[in-house]
Amino acid sequence: MLHTLLHRHTGVGIIQALPPLVVMESMLFRMIAAGWIVLSISLASGIFFIDDLFAQHLVHKTILSSLSWMVFGLLLAGRWRYGWRGMRVVRLCLIGMAILVLAYFGSKAVLELMLDRSWQR
Repeated sequence: MLHTLLHRHTGVGIIQALPPLVVMESMLFRMIAAGWIVLSISLASGIFFIDDLFAQHLVHKTILSSLSWMVFGLLLAGRWRYGWRGMRVVRLCLIGMAILVLAYFGSKAVLELMLDRSWQR
């Protein structure tokens, strides 16, 4: 949003109220790193609570959460190793978040709408 406002030379009041882009970028990567650590812990601790991956209907959630973990890990590694910035970071961040939202909310949709099953047996 701030990027677009800067290029259009509009929204002067909003731009002055927000911190500089460099600060916002560093805050974004701190939040992504913290979220990646929490996601890593949740995926690692979830292994202990799985009895049967298929019977508990956790395959979709596990695969999508792991894929999101890899996207955010790639994003952090790309930032650290290659100094990624700008639209590449925004796209990867949105892709990772969309996959994670799909893992969280989409498992029920996959079971009930596509596979015609319910959460209960």
